[in-house]
Amino acid sequence: MYMSHRRILILIILLLSASRLSATETIAEIKKASSPSQIDSMRALQVLLPIGYDADTPSRAPRFLPEVQCTARMVGSSYWAVDSWLAGDELYKVYQDVELLGNDCTYPVSVTHTAFEIEFLYPGTLWVQADIEALDPDVSTENCPYPGYVLGITEDLGFLVPGEGSYLIIMPFDEPVVVDGPYFAGCYFGGPVYEMGPALITDDDPYACVSWNDWGEGYIDLISNPYFNFPGNLVMYSLGYSSEAQTELTKVRFYTPTDSSSQSGQIQLCAAESADTITYWSCKFEYYFAGGWNLIGDDATSDVTLRNSVSPATINPGFAATWNTTGLAESWYSVRTQLYTTPDTYTADTIDIYVDNTPLKPLCTNPIDGDAICDTSTIIATIQDEDVTFVQFEIRESSNTITMPLPFLNQQMYGDVDGDTLDGNHSYQAEFGEYFNGPTAVTSILSYFANQGYTDVMKEAGTSLSTRQMVEKIADSARTRLRMGSQDDNLLGALRSHLIANGNRFRVDLLDDVDLNELLYLTAYRNGAVLLGISQPFGHWLGLRSLTMPAATDGSVECMLYDTRGGTEVVSGIGFAPTLQVDYQGSMRAVDRVAAIYPRADTTHREVIGGDFNAADGWSFFWNASSKPEGSYMLAAVGIDITGHVGQGTAWIELKCASPWVPGDADGSGFIDIDDVVYTIAYIFTGGPEPMPEALVSDTDCSGFVDIDDVVYIIAYIFTGGPPPCN
Repeated sequence: MYMSHRRILILIILLLSASRLSATETIAEIKKASSPSQIDSMRALQVLLPIGYDADTPSRAPRFLPEVQCTARMVGSSYWAVDSWLAGDELYKVYQDVELLGNDCTYPVSVTHTAFEIEFLYPGTLWVQADIEALDPDVSTENCPYPGYVLGITEDLGFLVPGEGSYLIIMPFDEPVVVDGPYFAGCYFGGPVYEMGPALITDDDPYACVSWNDWGEGYIDLISNPYFNFPGNLVMYSLGYSSEAQTELTKVRFYTPTDSSSQSGQIQLCAAESADTITYWSCKFEYYFAGGWNLIGDDATSDVTLRNSVSPATINPGFAATWNTTGLAESWYSVRTQLYTTPDTYTADTIDIYVDNTPLKPLCTNPIDGDAICDTSTIIATIQDEDVTFVQFEIRESSNTITMPLPFLNQQMYGDVDGDTLDGNHSYQAEFGEYFNGPTAVTSILSYFANQGYTDVMKEAGTSLSTRQMVEKIADSARTRLRMGSQDDNLLGALRSHLIANGNRFRVDLLDDVDLNELLYLTAYRNGAVLLGISQPFGHWLGLRSLTMPAATDGSVECMLYDTRGGTEVVSGIGFAPTLQVDYQGSMRAVDRVAAIYPRADTTHREVIGGDFNAADGWSFFWNASSKPEGSYMLAAVGIDITGHVGQGTAWIELKCASPWVPGDADGSGFIDIDDVVYTIAYIFTGGPEPMPEALVSDTDCSGFVDIDDVVYIIAYIFTGGPPPCN
């Protein structure tokens, strides 16, 4: 009876939300229809771990070696299931305090996982992002704590829900989050969760100021609000262990590849020392397989590329090893690096990598970048991955000039110590602006995204920062003054850390080379920003402000660059043969590193135009584009495999049906008259010049060739009102 009642409620929700849950009023009305049902106390909970997370191997567990286990659970036993509340794209926060449970835990505590209970009626993929937050010092009171700034956050975690049932969702953090007192455990539900028929689980103790919810209008207390008062607090809790207070930074970090990324073939692993330790023994790289750690390689060379925008740079990867994954099964692997300060003492960092040697990245083979199509076309994509179940085709409006208007910042205006940026004092008088290329370029990108609506990226702990404050924050994190320049690992690490602490809504990918298709994917399709690292004539980062399509016959494209050395825009060009190069100060300069920053979710301007479930005849779709206005578009093929992984491939195309010439205008005058009749007769009978710009201009009856019938056709059109020349 209980599940039947729930099905009716969910059906009502789906009907109400058929037009997409975007208006706050609609969501509020749905939430007002919520109702609780008492759960079966004997029900069985099914534990769900993130996609790719293997509970039987220490995929992430080697990072968590607790001496004392702790649990923070500010709720009683599970009692109510609340239907019709959870819609998606919303935040939940639950107060946590380990000292209220009477266990052996004491602060500081390292939080390793959060967990919550939930019920579903239908199968699907659940996307959740977990975080740990401090209490808001300005809003919280002794009797009512309030969520504050983020201490730690996960990437988006996917969970495959097999069907109707009760579930315990476990969300692991990549690194333990250290808390020194009470805190909030939270999660963000992305996408249309309501389609799966969710019910939130609460206890039977409605205590205020414990459970909070925000769907875009600010936090409300779930126990007391204008919409529906929950009969108890959310069953969400956190796990961890008592830990020593952190006294120093971890001394080694992976800076490429990105944690939780998909990789294939020969993978370069790069790690760097982040705490400026000068004594080390060696650096080891390993991956976990078959119950143990397997050696990838050792390295004792720690130099990382330093870009000071004053002198040429020497390209160095830091501690590095190449991992050959060609013989490994497709799966998640833990990879760790250990930096030995003595033969027996080391610090470590661990990341998770999905090895996929048949990559789930569609390649658009028709059309390809730069193609023009008219009215209809068969869209074709090829994919190496044999486990693909569905390919979706999308378009996004583009233009011939793809712009990323990074704000102009002059690095010489920053890095001063006396408050006078115009006094001409530079490094020899303790001023550092000439070395501030990296922090200035990064701040320009943060300002760009803030102008796009991502205002949190220009904040720290919820407080807005000025441009100058942000430049200094990045410079301090990257140790720019200490090194008189910025090392790649410190600069990109500072950017990643800042973005994670402010919502984790962006990816930062570090690439050694890209082709035109990848550059278009990152900018025109993912709405990202790109920094190009060069080493000559001096090592620094250039911002990419625009790309002009289509490409020239040699594959190069015109572009505009942003140069922090003068805070100016530079007319340039980019070449891709044999590797990425950029025209700078009169010469083609090799681009040794590309930093791409783009939103994790940016689908607002994409339109689904079709799909294919059957690979028997190739992944394809017949597209009738006649309803679309002529112009430039990004075409995307989005592949989804049986494990829920998603890969995207794109092509920049033009919809262009207009003829480049006027049919019947044989002499190219721009209009049709008796001169065109004479011109065509001469071409047919006396060997006169070919019609311009091609012979088929005079094929006025569209027979496929030019003959006397076309002359008769055009004469009838001019003198007797016959049909116009066909196109």
